[in-house]
Amino acid sequence: MNKLAIVILTFGLIFCQCPGDINDDQIINIQDLVIVIDAVLYESQIDYDIADVNTDGIINVLDIISIANIILENNNLCVQIIDISYNIHESLPQDWMDEFYIIINNLIDLIPAYQNYFDELTIYAWNSNAEDPYQGIQGGTYIGGSDNGFNMVLEINEMEFEWNHMHRYSVIAHEYFHVYQLSINQPMNEPNGDYNPNTFSIKWLIEGTATAFESIYIQNYYDYNYFINDLIYTDISNNVHTNPNIFEDYNSNNIDINYTSSTFMVLVLAKELMNLGYSEHDAFKMIFKEFMLTGVKNSNWEDYFIDVFGFSVYDFYESLPLYILDLQNVVPSSSLTLQQIFE
Repeated sequence: MNKLAIVILTFGLIFCQCPGDINDDQIINIQDLVIVIDAVLYESQIDYDIADVNTDGIINVLDIISIANIILENNNLCVQIIDISYNIHESLPQDWMDEFYIIINNLIDLIPAYQNYFDELTIYAWNSNAEDPYQGIQGGTYIGGSDNGFNMVLEINEMEFEWNHMHRYSVIAHEYFHVYQLSINQPMNEPNGDYNPNTFSIKWLIEGTATAFESIYIQNYYDYNYFINDLIYTDISNNVHTNPNIFEDYNSNNIDINYTSSTFMVLVLAKELMNLGYSEHDAFKMIFKEFMLTGVKNSNWEDYFIDVFGFSVYDFYESLPLYILDLQNVVPSSSLTLQQIFE
């Protein structure tokens, strides 16, 4: 199965086409209106079930009016964006709070998380100098399950405020990217405590992508190279060359500090795709988005890896020793933008 077929099939599985969304892009807009007008005027072929918005059995001017009203009423998303509840603790500096909302709004505009597999995200954020401000919420920075969706936990180390460390902002992008991953990949929503063939928990492809994403975000919005200025000071494990499959498992965290080794592998994957002729932004689009959209899970991830990227996991692992274990050799260009990747 080729990559294009996979992506098209996956969109059909993930998103349910709704009345009025004629071109099946998950939003009802002027493009859909033009298609219906063309069908009414020139009797061109069209999906009647989708175009018959008022369900009267025929496609006519009433359906054109119905679609126009949907657009004008700004009720044109087929799948709604997840509901987000905010618990931002008073222990956090005001300037961090202000920046937090700017970052979240940027991320929602850039990679909105839709209600495909869960409806709600509850965010808990606090300064590490505040002792257990939210009952039942453990400290750290992570995404955890809740009754109606997921929790995003952001316990920001108090020293990051004292040092003005960029991680106090980048971690927001990192954790939100996991929310985005969960919204487009159903298997990631399955329990993953022990090995589960029906979930997706290949660490370097989950955490490496999230760390690469946060680093590009910081580059784009703060003109600060997070790869070079921060991640580069964490050693990349020699296991990347000798035993890369160890980074498929979260038990490798003790040798993958700050996920730098996983990030290196993701950046090498982008370089290998570029060597095949893909543009830089298309390479990252395939890694950040298209691979996850296949519905990949632990039991089939190596098959989908071949289908999407064009080479096997084995061949990719064999290519890793060709790259010196230094982030400077594989960092994305400073001109790469997330807007290009997710356009």
